Order: sequence, then C-alpha cells, then structure tokens
Amino acid sequence: MREWLASRGVDTGSLRGLPRWNADPPQDGVPSVRRPPGRADRVVEEVAGQLEKVTGEPGGVALLLLHLLDEVEEAFELSYHFGLLWDTLRGAGTCVRDRLDALPAAEAAAARAVLPLLSALDEEILAENAVTSGLLTAQAEASERAAGHCRETAAAARSLPAGHEPLAEYLTHAAARGEVYNHAISGVARAVTAHLENGAPLDAALAALTAAEQHPRLDDRKRVSVLRAHRFSLTALRRDPDADWLRVDHGTLSLLYPFALRGATPEDVVELVAGTAADWRLADAVPVQVHASLELDDMWDGSDSLGRRYDGARAELPDVVVRDLGGTELSRFGAEIIFSRLGNHFVRFHTELLDVTPADLYALLFRAAPEHGSGAVTFDPGPGPAAGGAGAAGPGRPRLSDLALDLARDAAAEVRAATGGTNGVQAVCRPGMFQAVVAVHEASVARGPARNAVPRREVRTIEEFAAAAGAQVLTNPVTHLVGSIAEWSRYATRGASSSTVVGMTGDWTVSTCNTTLLVGLGAAGFTMSGRRMTAEFAASLDGLFAGWSDELAGHYRRTRDFQRRAEEAGADPAAADPAALLELARELDAEKIRLHDFSVEARSAMALIRSPSLVSSPVEAQILERLLEESGYSARVRELVRTMDEVAHEQLGPVIEKIAAQRAGQEDRADARAERRQRAKLDSLLAVIAAVGISGLGQILQSGYAVEATGSALIVTAIVLLAGFVGGWFYLAARRGT
Repeated sequence: MREWLASRGVDTGSLRGLPRWNADPPQDGVPSVRRPPGRADRVVEEVAGQLEKVTGEPGGVALLLLHLLDEVEEAFELSYHFGLLWDTLRGAGTCVRDRLDALPAAEAAAARAVLPLLSALDEEILAENAVTSGLLTAQAEASERAAGHCRETAAAARSLPAGHEPLAEYLTHAAARGEVYNHAISGVARAVTAHLENGAPLDAALAALTAAEQHPRLDDRKRVSVLRAHRFSLTALRRDPDADWLRVDHGTLSLLYPFALRGATPEDVVELVAGTAADWRLADAVPVQVHASLELDDMWDGSDSLGRRYDGARAELPDVVVRDLGGTELSRFGAEIIFSRLGNHFVRFHTELLDVTPADLYALLFRAAPEHGSGAVTFDPGPGPAAGGAGAAGPGRPRLSDLALDLARDAAAEVRAATGGTNGVQAVCRPGMFQAVVAVHEASVARGPARNAVPRREVRTIEEFAAAAGAQVLTNPVTHLVGSIAEWSRYATRGASSSTVVGMTGDWTVSTCNTTLLVGLGAAGFTMSGRRMTAEFAASLDGLFAGWSDELAGHYRRTRDFQRRAEEAGADPAAADPAALLELARELDAEKIRLHDFSVEARSAMALIRSPSLVSSPVEAQILERLLEESGYSARVRELVRTMDEVAHEQLGPVIEKIAAQRAGQEDRADARAERRQRAKLDSLLAVIAAVGISGLGQILQSGYAVEATGSALIVTAIVLLAGFVGGWFYLAARRGT
C-alpha cells in the first residue's frame, strides 16, 4: 500500500509523522511537546494535500485512509500519549467527510466504508485511556462503541459498487476482526467490574474470552495477546474466591515529584521563596500560603558540626482535582512545593485513604505515572467537562505528572525573575521521576473481593497484612504501563524489586524503585508522621542527583568546547595567537575551579545525607540509612563521584597540559626571537665601532703622507662604507642565527 501511494506522489513520510510524538527533531534541553497546539489543523492540511494526489485513482481515497489507519495503529502500539493519535484520526476523518460530495459516487462510497474504522480505532484508544485511568465501565462503553463502528464498516462494504471487490473483502475481514476483539474487551471490563463490586463470578467471562481468542476471524496475533493477558488476570482473580481481601481503612498517600534548580544555591532559593513566593504564579495558581520553614519533628534537629540541617520553605497551593475526559471527578489532592536547603526540592500531592480496595489503590498509585490516561487536572475550583468532548486537549493538564513539571519549571522561572533574570536558573525534572509514599494506619480483611463484603476482621500483624489478597499492589513498584485489566492480581506477593527495610512488631517498611510502604498497625498517628517524613526525604533525593548529573553534563559540554578550540589552535602552532591561547587557558582554569567547587559542595552534601548527625535519633538514622541503601543511594554516589573525577582529570587535564605546552612553545619562540634581535643590534654596534676604529689608521696616513683634502675625503668615505658593510653583515648573520 505504501509503495502504491508513493508511486502516486503521496508523501508517506509526512503521514507517518502525524501520530508520532518524536517525528520532529529534538531540541537540546527542551522536552518534547506531546500534543502541540493546532496539531489537528495541521493534520487536516496535510491530509488534504495528499488527497489531491489520489483523488482521481480508483479506490485512492480509501487506500490513503487505510494507510493512515495503519500508521496510527503502529503508533498506538508504542505510545501512551494518545492526543496525537486522536488528532490524526479525527483530523483525517474531518478532512475526508468535508470532501465526500466532491468525489465520484464510487470513490465516495469506498471512503464512507473506511471512515467507521477510523472511529473504531478512536474508541479503542479511548478504551485504553479509560483502563489506564482505572475506569473499567468507561472502557466497556468505548469498546462497545468500537464494535458498533466495525459493524458499520461491514455493512458499507457489502454495498460497495462493482470493481471494489478486493477492498470490500479486506474491509469485511477487518470489521469482523475488530468486532470480535472489542466485544470481548467490553465483556471482560464489565465482568471484572461486577466481580470487584459485588463478588460476581467470572466463569462465564472466562469462557467467552477463551472463545474470542480462538475465533477464526481474530487472526491478529497482537490482539490475541491482549485477550490472553486479560484471561490470565481473570484466572488470577478467581483463583481463591474465599480468600481474605485487604482493605485499607485509614492511611495517607503522598505522590512526590523531585526536582533540582540549577543556577541558584539552595539557600538562596529558600530565602527567595520565603520572601517573595506569595505573589508567584505557579502553573496558573497563586500559593495559598508560604511558610519560611518546613513541618518537621524534633528528629531533624541534628548535630552537624557545621550547623547544616534539613529544612527549607514550603509553598501551599490550592487543592488539585483529577477529572476524567467527561469531567467526572476521580481524585482530589492537597498540593505543595517543598524547597530544601540541601537542594532536594519536590512537588508533593497528598490525600487521605479511607476504606480503599486494592483496585482503588492501584488506580491512585498509577495517577502519579506519566503513562496515566489523559484527563483534566486543574486546581480547585476547576472547570467541568473537558472542552471539546472526550479526548480533547481541554483545560488544565492531562496528567498529574504534567502539572508537577509545570510547577517545577514555573518555580525556576520565578526564581530567575526574582534575581533579575541574569543567573540562568533552570529546573531539572522529568515525568518519570516520581515516588509514591503510602502509610497504612488501619487495615482489615473480608472474605472475597466485593467492596461491601462483611464481616470485616481487623488486621493486627504484618503476616496477616502481607498474606491478604491485594496487598501485592503495595509491595510492587508503580508500573510504567497497564497491560491488562486488573493485572495487579498477578503481581507477586512480594515483588522481586521490593525489599523490607525494617520490621518491628506491628510495623513494616517496604521499598521499591518508586514506592515506599509504611505499615503501622496499632501505631500512634504522630509516630507514623515522623516515619513518613523520613521516607519522603529519602524519596526526594532523585531530584538532587538529577541536578548534580545535569551540572556535570554542563561541565562536560564546556570541556568538549575547550578541547575543540585547543585542537584548532594546535593545528597550526606557528599561526596560533598567544593572546587567544592565554584567554583559553584562563577559561580552563576558571572551569577547573568551578568544577572543584561543585565537587566539594556535592561531596559535602552526600556525606551529610549519610551522616548520623543529620538526625537526632539513632533509630531513625538507621531507618534512613536502610532506605537510602535500598534506593541505590550508594551506587549513585559512586557513579557520581566517578563521573566527577573523569570530567576533572581525564577531560580537563589533557587540555590544560596541551595548551600549557603550546603556551610554553610560544613563549620560547618569542624569547628566542627577542634574543636574536638584541644580539643582532649589539653585534652590529660592535662591528661599527670596530670599523670606525680604523679611522685611526686613516689619521696616521693623513699625517704621515700629507694627504690633501681630496684624499682625506676618500679615506673617510672608505671608512664609512667599511663600517656599514661590516655592521650590516654582522646584523644579518645574527638574525639568521649563524
């Protein structure tokens, strides 16, 4: 199909780039814009231009749409940012529908038969967006609509005029395949919803799912693999219908997005926040209140000999509301930005957990991920339904991670503005750099998964907690994608990447790469608050390391530039400008001092973080030490120190030595030239003096032989000529070094 279109002049490369987030070349230091404004208009313009090239071809418009459909399906396999996919499908559909009346009847009929397949894929993407938002009912409804669009294509294909038999056959097969698949997905979503809400059995759903996998019309291995994944999850859910299922009766959830601010010291940032942040605009919001210190307990009053400690400033923001694409509220979080004197800044969204099921926990934890489904994330009070309907860009940000990044970048902009805009303050952050801290104060179990199952039994031991069905949601990392409905049911009871940090009677702390679980059954609330602060401190260090790594990357880039300039100067040492070499050497010396200062500051901070003197409690110091160890802190420190040493010695050292050698050579050559010139002048002077001394002989001749005026003149002329000749000969000989 691609070759046929290309032979008609269609730019298939441009069409391929429409649904792909990385079609445009990257810009240094600028994150990709996953859904640029006006992208749908660009799609209409691009598709309209390509349509003109195939409008006169039999089936040309239909083939162009099918090709674009294939491109979107391929992109759908790779990306969780669905905005570009929706823009491409909807823009292409709008473009063709607006031109149907101008097409020949047969071509218009072929195009009309293909258009429902675009709508079907649009609904499939909406269904995927729903499952990544924890909305199984919305997923079922979108899948049912997709199946309906497939039936529309099948009906239209049967009515195609003569001459379109191959296209009709292809569309009939594609429609049947899509209908079987989407009908199965809808059935699974509704069955799991009923199972988790009221304990409905899954036997019929499993049988239907198995039949769909084996359906002769479903010959797409990718779609069969999705149904198989759902079947495995359903099998895990019904494995033990009488098992004790976990409920978190009371707890807290904190979603942290660490970041660093380059170009300003942490102390200066904290002072600026305390003094000026009340008027800052942060992601279209103004802080509700700014505090000049953090909410810390006595444990953080450490005993560092230099008086350093963990503290900072805090900017409270309005509540954040997460809504689905239809405007229904899903979650509400308190919001604040923590600015630390150690440099481990972070955005914090927090909420209280009350009577939460494992499925609820899974959805809440996944809210932190950049792979979460698109919605509307706004500050309260926010607007209602997203403008433009399902999938539209709408107001606010599509995800919590997007809001967190905007907050960090806006904070950097405000610091930059507060310092006159001359220090180049930049935020170092990324969407996937998040941590979730879950604190469980009370928990219970009930027989079966039904939300309102009774009776409930209070969980009093860690063994009971860990053995309950659904506890694995809390002992595994937040995934970067959702592969099937209720896939958490297949998680290991203790994830391979999780580790128990400390365990005392009734207490349990489990750490993974992006989560920390704090279980304090029977613990007083204020004791859990201190434990949560420790966990959040450890979790916030990702941003600090990201800032240090970015700083080193800046040193490395500057060093490479120095190397390039040195190599250019060394290519022709004779023509090298001594002043330019001197300036380059000064720049290198300044860079070396800058790197040395950075290294000292970073090593000092890393040592303080690991030091028992950071906190006053030996118990909390041990817990922090183990949390740091489980987070890979030691390995990151070693890697950072190794990189600092490499940049300082292996990169900067040779460049300095090379330029020093060039400078020494330049100076030696200059000294040699100056010495030769001086010697030439001296030798010439001596030669002249010697030659002039011959004038004494002329006087003797003049006196002894009574030489007259004419002879005297000849003698004087001869002496002058001889002096000039001897002086010139000695001068030239000295200049040549002979």
